[in-house]
Amino acid sequence: NSLDTDKEVLLNLKSFLEEQNRVNRGRYTEWNERISNPCEWYGILCSNGEARIIGIDLSDSNISGEMFNNFSALTHLQHLDLSTNALNGVILDDLNRCHNLVYLNLSHNILGGELMLTGLTGLEKLDLSTNRFHGEVKFSFPAICHKLVVANLSMNNFWGSIDYFDGCWNLQYLDLSSNNFSGNIWTGFETLIEFSVAENYFTGSVPASCFMENCTVQILDLSENKFQSEVPGEISNCKNLCWILENRIRNFS
Repeated sequence: NSLDTDKEVLLNLKSFLEEQNRVNRGRYTEWNERISNPCEWYGILCSNGEARIIGIDLSDSNISGEMFNNFSALTHLQHLDLSTNALNGVILDDLNRCHNLVYLNLSHNILGGELMLTGLTGLEKLDLSTNRFHGEVKFSFPAICHKLVVANLSMNNFWGSIDYFDGCWNLQYLDLSSNNFSGNIWTGFETLIEFSVAENYFTGSVPASCFMENCTVQILDLSENKFQSEVPGEISNCKNLCWILENRIRNFS
């Protein structure tokens, strides 16, 4: 495997995208096989010494249709940004084989199906916001939690419990807003910096155990849910809390 192999994969990706997008194409059309070094192509990031391709950024590139089915052939790929396009269909199994991915951004597309990302155990940042994903998140979490710092699953159709983030020891930013999650709130959010579950169907109370003395949360959004009791006074343990939005929680002080 070499940079030449990676270049072939990119040229296949270009052909695939041009086939699916006959008009209004993005800048991937500028990828030119006569330029021998693909590290000079638009949206492509290479490793030090230009040995291998490690990043693709085709955000906002007028891409529609289904996802390319051979990203895994780029065996050193760490960064993939396909956000703000019109990708549809589901996330293909091929993506699960991109074991070196650290950053994955598929936000603002029309992708659907259930989330099965168990192969991406090296992810640090995941953004799937504003799509049509559905089902429970337990098929991906905590399987991909090992290094995850940022997870944005907002503006989708996920449902069920959110008790699957306990193994996410490095998680700092979790946005689950605007979904169909329900049941009790996940009590582990006290170790995060930002946590939003706004616009869901959570019920019951927010227990005092959410606000231990080492609470690190700075931004907390529990609004537009169905919580029935007041936020406990222990919230004052969160010394850095600068923003809280709450709804149907009585006697907040």
